[in-house]
Amino acid sequence: MMDENPKSLREQSWPKRFAVAARGIKVAVCTEATLPVHLFAAAVVLLAAWVLQFSRFDWCLLILSIGTVLAAELFNTALEHLAQAVTQEENPHIRNALDIASGAVLTTVLTAATLGIIVFGSHIYN
Repeated sequence: MMDENPKSLREQSWPKRFAVAARGIKVAVCTEATLPVHLFAAAVVLLAAWVLQFSRFDWCLLILSIGTVLAAELFNTALEHLAQAVTQEENPHIRNALDIASGAVLTTVLTAATLGIIVFGSHIYN
Protein backbone atom coordinates (compact mmCIF):
# COMPACT_ATOMS: atom_id res chain seq x y z
CA MET A 1 0.00 0.00 0.00
CA MET A 2 1.24 3.49 -0.81
CA ASP A 3 2.21 5.94 1.89
CA GLU A 4 -0.44 8.48 2.76
CA ASN A 5 1.95 11.33 2.00
CA PRO A 6 4.61 10.00 -0.38
CA LYS A 7 7.71 12.11 -0.83
CA SER A 8 8.15 13.69 -4.20
CA LEU A 9 11.01 12.33 -6.27
CA ARG A 10 13.09 15.40 -5.47
CA GLU A 11 12.78 14.70 -1.76
CA GLN A 12 13.82 11.05 -2.06
CA SER A 13 17.40 9.97 -1.40
CA TRP A 14 19.43 8.45 -4.23
CA PRO A 15 19.36 4.98 -2.66
CA LYS A 16 15.55 5.23 -2.44
CA ARG A 17 15.36 6.30 -6.09
CA PHE A 18 17.43 3.28 -7.12
CA ALA A 19 15.30 1.00 -4.93
CA VAL A 20 12.12 2.29 -6.60
CA ALA A 21 13.64 1.75 -10.05
CA ALA A 22 14.82 -1.76 -9.11
CA ARG A 23 11.32 -2.56 -7.86
CA GLY A 24 9.92 -1.40 -11.20
CA ILE A 25 12.27 -3.70 -13.09
CA LYS A 26 11.33 -6.59 -10.78
CA VAL A 27 7.60 -5.95 -11.31
CA ALA A 28 8.13 -5.88 -15.08
CA VAL A 29 10.17 -9.10 -15.10
CA CYS A 30 7.56 -10.86 -12.96
CA THR A 31 4.52 -9.65 -14.91
CA GLU A 32 5.65 -9.38 -18.53
CA ALA A 33 6.14 -12.70 -20.34
CA THR A 34 8.47 -11.35 -23.03
CA LEU A 35 10.92 -9.54 -20.74
CA PRO A 36 12.58 -12.75 -19.46
CA VAL A 37 12.91 -13.85 -23.10
CA HIS A 38 14.70 -10.58 -23.92
CA LEU A 39 16.97 -11.03 -20.89
CA PHE A 40 17.82 -14.60 -21.91
CA ALA A 41 18.57 -13.49 -25.49
CA ALA A 42 20.76 -10.69 -24.15
CA ALA A 43 22.71 -13.15 -21.99
CA VAL A 44 23.27 -15.45 -25.00
CA VAL A 45 24.43 -12.52 -27.15
CA LEU A 46 26.82 -11.26 -24.46
CA LEU A 47 28.23 -14.75 -23.91
CA ALA A 48 28.79 -15.19 -27.64
CA ALA A 49 30.45 -11.77 -27.85
CA TRP A 50 32.77 -12.76 -25.02
CA VAL A 51 33.65 -16.08 -26.68
CA LEU A 52 34.33 -14.32 -29.99
CA GLN A 53 36.40 -11.65 -28.19
CA PHE A 54 34.54 -8.66 -29.59
CA SER A 55 36.23 -5.27 -29.74
CA ARG A 56 35.23 -2.51 -27.36
CA PHE A 57 33.33 -0.80 -30.13
CA ASP A 58 31.32 -3.94 -30.90
CA TRP A 59 30.61 -4.39 -27.17
CA CYS A 60 29.32 -0.83 -27.05
CA LEU A 61 27.02 -1.47 -30.00
CA LEU A 62 25.64 -4.65 -28.46
CA ILE A 63 25.13 -3.15 -25.01
CA LEU A 64 23.45 -0.07 -26.47
CA SER A 65 21.14 -2.28 -28.55
CA ILE A 66 20.28 -4.53 -25.61
CA GLY A 67 19.63 -1.54 -23.37
CA THR A 68 17.38 0.04 -25.95
CA VAL A 69 15.30 -3.12 -26.36
CA LEU A 70 14.98 -3.58 -22.59
CA ALA A 71 14.04 0.07 -22.06
CA ALA A 72 11.40 -0.12 -24.80
CA GLU A 73 9.98 -3.26 -23.20
CA LEU A 74 9.90 -1.57 -19.79
CA PHE A 75 8.07 1.47 -21.23
CA ASN A 76 5.62 -0.85 -22.98
CA THR A 77 5.00 -2.77 -19.76
CA ALA A 78 4.50 0.46 -17.81
CA LEU A 79 1.94 1.60 -20.37
CA GLU A 80 0.13 -1.75 -20.14
CA HIS A 81 -0.07 -1.46 -16.34
CA LEU A 82 -1.34 2.10 -16.61
CA ALA A 83 -3.97 1.10 -19.16
CA GLN A 84 -5.21 -1.69 -16.89
CA ALA A 85 -5.46 0.77 -14.00
CA VAL A 86 -7.51 3.20 -16.09
CA THR A 87 -10.10 0.74 -17.38
CA GLN A 88 -10.69 -2.93 -18.02
CA GLU A 89 -13.18 -2.13 -20.78
CA GLU A 90 -12.34 -2.02 -24.47
CA ASN A 91 -11.18 1.45 -25.46
CA PRO A 92 -9.90 2.10 -29.00
CA HIS A 93 -7.57 4.88 -27.86
CA ILE A 94 -5.95 2.70 -25.22
CA ARG A 95 -5.75 -0.21 -27.67
CA ASN A 96 -4.02 2.05 -30.21
CA ALA A 97 -1.59 3.35 -27.57
CA LEU A 98 -0.72 -0.21 -26.50
CA ASP A 99 -0.32 -1.32 -30.12
CA ILE A 100 1.96 1.65 -30.83
CA ALA A 101 4.06 0.82 -27.76
CA SER A 102 4.31 -2.79 -28.94
CA GLY A 103 5.37 -1.48 -32.34
CA ALA A 104 8.13 0.50 -30.65
CA VAL A 105 9.39 -2.68 -28.99
CA LEU A 106 9.26 -4.53 -32.30
CA THR A 107 11.19 -1.70 -33.98
CA THR A 108 13.96 -1.83 -31.38
CA VAL A 109 14.12 -5.63 -31.54
CA LEU A 110 14.41 -5.65 -35.33
CA THR A 111 17.04 -2.91 -35.22
CA ALA A 112 19.04 -4.77 -32.57
CA ALA A 113 18.74 -8.02 -34.52
CA THR A 114 19.97 -6.32 -37.69
CA LEU A 115 22.90 -4.81 -35.82
CA GLY A 116 23.63 -8.22 -34.30
CA ILE A 117 23.65 -9.85 -37.72
CA ILE A 118 26.08 -7.23 -39.00
CA VAL A 119 28.42 -7.41 -35.99
CA PHE A 120 28.34 -11.18 -35.54
CA GLY A 121 28.43 -11.72 -39.31
CA SER A 122 31.62 -9.72 -39.65
CA HIS A 123 33.26 -11.70 -36.84
CA ILE A 124 32.19 -15.05 -38.22
CA TYR A 125 33.12 -14.08 -41.79
CA ASN A 126 36.60 -12.98 -40.67
